[in-house]
Amino acid sequence: MEEQDCIVDSKRGLSLNIVVREEKEDGKKLVVVNNEELGIADFGENLDEAIFNFKKSAREYLEVYPEKEKLLKEENPLLISRIFL
Repeated sequence: MEEQDCIVDSKRGLSLNIVVREEKEDGKKLVVVNNEELGIADFGENLDEAIFNFKKSAREYLEVYPEKEKLLKEENPLLISRIFL
């Protein structure tokens, strides 16, 4: 499973493109959420937990690097697409 979604923080006017994928670690399923603009990722045992963890990590990252917020407010956001070979 891999899908693309968007996380929005309406209070700050920020939105993030995310890629969601399932991985196996020691035979256990993990859901990984990744954002290319900021280069951050987090995971959980299910989608809700992974997104919750990712949002927390993204907020903490932006507290440390507040200048990165401008990447999320650009009018021409990063285009993410999937191609098949």
